[in-house]
Order: sequence, then structure tokens, then C-alpha cells
Amino acid sequence: METPETIVCDKCGAQSAQGITHCVKCGHELYHDYYKGIQFRNILITLGLFLLPFVIFFYILNSETSRHFENQVKQQLSYSVEANARAIKAFLEERRHDLLSISTMDVAEIGDIRSRRTFLQRFLKEKPSFDFIAAADPHGAIIFSTNDLRGNVNDLAYFRKSMNGEFYNSGIFHSDILDTSAMIVSSPLCNRNDRQIGVIFASISLSELYALILDLRIGQTSEIFLVDERGVFLSPSKLGGKVLKEFGYYSKDVNPHADGGGVLIHRDYRGEKVICAYRSFEEFHGYLVSEMDVEEALAPVVRLKTIIFYIFLIFGVFLVFSSIFFSRRITKLLKNLTSALKSALDDLSQKKRTIDTINIELRKRLRDCESLSTQLRISEEYVKNIINSISSGVVAFDRKLRITYCNDFVRTLSDKGQISIQTHLYDALPIMRNETIVKAVEGIFSHKESFHIARTSVSNDRRDYIFSISGFPIRHGNDISGATLLINDITQEEKMHAQMADYEKLSALSQVALGAAHEINNPLLGITSYIELLIEEEKDVERRTQAKQVLDSAYRISETIRGLLNFARPSPPTFTKINISKLITETISFLTHQPLFKKIKIHAQLADSIPHISADANQIRQVLLNVFLNSAQAMPGGGSITVTSQKVKFEEQVELKIIDTGTGISQENLTRVFDPFFTTKKGEGTGLGLSISYSYIKNHNGRIAVSSELGKGTEVTLILPIRQKATKQPQVIE
Repeated sequence: METPETIVCDKCGAQSAQGITHCVKCGHELYHDYYKGIQFRNILITLGLFLLPFVIFFYILNSETSRHFENQVKQQLSYSVEANARAIKAFLEERRHDLLSISTMDVAEIGDIRSRRTFLQRFLKEKPSFDFIAAADPHGAIIFSTNDLRGNVNDLAYFRKSMNGEFYNSGIFHSDILDTSAMIVSSPLCNRNDRQIGVIFASISLSELYALILDLRIGQTSEIFLVDERGVFLSPSKLGGKVLKEFGYYSKDVNPHADGGGVLIHRDYRGEKVICAYRSFEEFHGYLVSEMDVEEALAPVVRLKTIIFYIFLIFGVFLVFSSIFFSRRITKLLKNLTSALKSALDDLSQKKRTIDTINIELRKRLRDCESLSTQLRISEEYVKNIINSISSGVVAFDRKLRITYCNDFVRTLSDKGQISIQTHLYDALPIMRNETIVKAVEGIFSHKESFHIARTSVSNDRRDYIFSISGFPIRHGNDISGATLLINDITQEEKMHAQMADYEKLSALSQVALGAAHEINNPLLGITSYIELLIEEEKDVERRTQAKQVLDSAYRISETIRGLLNFARPSPPTFTKINISKLITETISFLTHQPLFKKIKIHAQLADSIPHISADANQIRQVLLNVFLNSAQAMPGGGSITVTSQKVKFEEQVELKIIDTGTGISQENLTRVFDPFFTTKKGEGTGLGLSISYSYIKNHNGRIAVSSELGKGTEVTLILPIRQKATKQPQVIE
């Protein structure tokens, strides 16, 4: 039986004392099983340490790729819905304007409209988006139709709505009169005296409407269509849905198309599981739907899973064999180390006593050194605190321009925020690579004299500075061993002087503008009133035209005077909570109908997550109009304007950028764009637009900047704070 002091040999059964590595009888290695256990544990630990991260990584990669592909498909479907919604809305809006443009006829009674047949037929040829145009009397009887339609529409909703004075869009429905699917738009019909004499209505060409629905193909099973509030098809589907006969979802399920819109997974009319993006469409009393089979959408994920599994399987097999190989090598090394360590321990035990004696003497001397070191450190810290406490920068360097000391102020000037001793002066402080400073520093060593630079401008990646710098040589006998620089930051003082000069200039200009405006406004009012009376009384067409031209010129003078008054005496802003993205969208919508913008494309790239801001909506709208008009006037032959918005990272501010592809502004004129009355439009502008915009943005505690390059375009950046001190109870402007 084995005792605690002996080890039994597993080969011959002989017992040996503890500490013996080989059997005294047969010479067999006694610790074989011990090292074998170490080898086995190494294999398990290695596999655990390396396989576990692979398994975790496989799980994370699998889940993330699945979510990524699903989100990507949802985004593409949502984009398809939004793109088609915009195209269809624009199409319907154009049809609305077309019908309203002919809703007033040069006739006396409803029966006289037959005399306008030629005009209406020519109108249909120019507007092929309509199938026919018809008119009904107040009792609903169809008096006229370009396709000889007969009947009575008295009980139809679009007739009743338009008889009440409204423009109405019926949506897609089955027309009993036409015996087919139709979409009718109607409007009150007025005679030459603007009295309603009936209803004019037109049938929108469904084939052209359906052709607008873009097939932004994502896969073989993707499709886009319209459904009504019950989920019935209003437009044909690619995979076989029938208009006004079938539901756009599985008949045994609940209608998934509800609320305002969204993205979800459901079964379609074929019973297939699909990813669906949809949004409400009031013009059709239903929804615009874009969907794709889930199986096809997630097919790349299945393939990726298979590839990843085989890759991990190969790495796993390689890792198992590598673990066995390296565990054997490590076990062999441990055996050799055990023998070597035993010999080393014997040597160390003999030398330990000698080392202990040396350590006693060293500890005694160390205590003396620590006492002196403490005194030196206290003195050094005291001096450093004194130098660091001053608001100026102090930096010392040797003849090779290697820094030997600098205080905390100098460290703030470094791009990295820290400076190492013995670093080259211009490497540690790139901001000092100024021609004036470099020459002055060289002069210290060449002339052995100090210098003083009263004012010099420098900059780094973070900001611009204005410094006052003095340099002093460090003398060692008759030689100069180094130099010291004293750096004072006078940036704020210089900015204060510049602001005071601007305020004085603007104040004087405001007084001149107010006086000129009041002196011109009074006689101008009399002139315009008299010309208006002349226009009303004048019978001669040519003279009335000339008088209107004079009146338009007077109005332009009045607009210029109003600009002067706004510049000289701007009204204080009234802050409310506004949706800046919606304000930009409304401004763009207004401008796109202006003649100046017919050849210009406006692209809006507005971030979804921008919060509401406190601002004066009228003043910000005026700023946007001024900038857009300037951009459009710089592109007489056409071009594009890009508008972007985002929240400034880590700041309570929003940033707007308006970029055009116009002629650009020269660097010489770029510094004067905010000056009152400065313009490059050769007599076509007052030069007050950007000056007033600058004033409005300053009223909002914001910033406005202009960058440009000739021949390439101009970029205007607006920075506005999210919160202001409101002058009244804030309300949200949607």
C-alpha cells in the first residue's frame, strides 16, 4: 500500500521515496502520469480558450448578418414606397392643376360648353394623362363629354363634393357608367362671371398612372402596388393580383395594412410569407405597398451561414491537431525546466545569504537617497506650480531646438495635448512653424539677442490664434546654450477690437439707412398711388402698359427701401419651437414653382433625427430664401442645389448646408459678401440679402459662413442653436 512518503512504480510495483524521479529497481519514470495529465489539461484549456471565442463570434456574426440583411431589405422596400409616393403625388398634383386651369369657361350657361369642344379635345391631346373630360349640370345630367358619355352622376360622391365648391379626387373605383375601373377628379364649373353653373370632371388614365409605379427591383419576388383601406388591389401586381377583385393579403388573415404605415412581415394574397413596407395614401383612400418574399430576402443569410460553418469547421480541426502538437511540446519543455530549475534553486540558496548582506547595506543608503529626493521633488514641484499658474506660455529649448521644459499653457497648443522632453520644438508645436517666429528664433542664436513680436497669427487643426511672443537667450559663459520663449495669447483682445470696429461701422450705416429710407418712402408712396389711379382710368392699352412698367420700378424701389429698413432696424425675433426639416421642405416646395428655378434641381438630404429648435420661423425662412435665390442667380443656365441637415455631434446645435454648382465667388469678393450693398450681380440686386441674413442668424446666436471656388460653386453653412430664451410660451410649428 502506498504511503504519503513513497511512490509506487506502475511498471514493476517497487516503492521509491518522494522526490525520486526514476524507479530504483527498473529505472522507469515515476512522474509519467503526472506529465500526461498536464498534457491532457493543456489540450482542454487550449481548445476552450480558442474554440469558445470562435463559437461566440459565429453566433454574433450569424445574428448580426441576419439582422443586417433583413434591415437592408426593409430599407430598400421603404425607399421604393417613398420614391413611388412622391412620383404619384406629383402626377396627381399636376392633374389637379390641369383640371383647375379649365374649370372656368368663357360661357354664360352650362349648355354653351358644347362650343368649347375643340378647345377641350386639343387640351386632351396636350394632356394625355386624361382619358376624357365631361361636364354635368347642377342636377347631375351629363351635358357634354369628349367621349360622348351619357348618364346622370347626381348620386356620385365626386359630383356632390364639387357642387359644394370643392375639388375632389374619387380614388380608384368601379364605375357603373364606364363599366370599368376608373379614377375621377372633379371641380366646380364656373362661367365667365365666376358663377358656378355645374361640375367639370375628368377620368385620369389608369394605364399612365400605373406606369408611374416604378419597379425598383430588389429580387425576383419583389413587387409594388396600391390597395384600398380594406386591402383590395387598386393596381395590378406583378405576381397576379386582380384589381378591385382580390385582397393584397392572405384572405384568412386580418388586414395588415393599417395606421399610417410601417414595415412588417405577413402572408400575401398567394399565402407566401413576405417582408412588406407600406404607407398611407390619402389620394387613393388606401395604401402604397412594396413587398418581397421572406425566403428570397434571407437567402444570402442561409448561404453565408453555410460558408461560415465550413470555415469554422476547418479552423476547429486545425486547432485540435495544433493543440495536441503544442501540448506535447510544452510537456517536454516542462520536464526539462523542472530539472534545470532544481539545479538553479540549489545555486540560488547558496547565493541568497550573500545577497541578503548586500541588501541590508543598500537599504541603508536608499533611505538617505530618498530623503534627499523628497526635498528636491518638493522644491521642483513648487517651482513648476509657479510657472504653470501663469496664463502665458513658457518653453525652453537647447541649440538643437530640443525642448527642455514647458508649462501647462504650452501643452494646450500641441495637437496631441502633451509634449515630451527632448522633442524638437516644431515637431511638438507645429503651430510655431510661422516664418516670422522661425526667423526670430534663429536670430537668438545668430545675434545673441532677445526679440519681441507684438502680433502674429498662427493656427492648428482646432482653432486660430493671435500671439504676442518674446524670446530670450540662455547664456552659459560667452556662449548661448539655449533659449526661452514667452507666449501670450491675445486672440480674444484682437477679436474684441474687431467686433467694436464692426459695431461702430454698422451703427453708422444703420443711421444713414434709416434716414434715406424715410426720405424716400413718403414721396414714393404718393408716386405709386398716383400711378395706380392712372392705370385704373387710362383706356389706352399701350399707355397702361407703360404706366405698369413705371409702377413695377417704383415697387422695386420700395422693396429696396424695405430691405434698408430691415437692415437698419431689424425687428426682434419671436422664438417658437419649429420643425427645421419641414421649414426647409416648404421653402423648397415654394421655390420649385418659380420661373427662376425651372432649370434647377434641388436635392434635399435631411437627417431624420434632428430635434425641433427654438427660432423665429419667418426670419429663418427669409434666410433660406435669400441663400436659395443667390444660388439660383449664380446658375442662369441651370444646375443643382443640395441641401443637407444634421445635428452637430456633442453640441446642442444643428447644421444646415446649401451647396450649388454655380459660377462661384472669387476669394477677393468672398470676404465682402456680408457687407451691406455689396453685390456681384451687375445692377440686378440690392446687396442686402446676405447682410440681412447675417443679422437674422446673429439674432439667433448662430453662425453663417460662405466658402466658394470660381467655376465650381458655393457652399453656405448655417449653425443654429437648438434652444433659445423664448419671448413667449413656445408652441410647436408642424
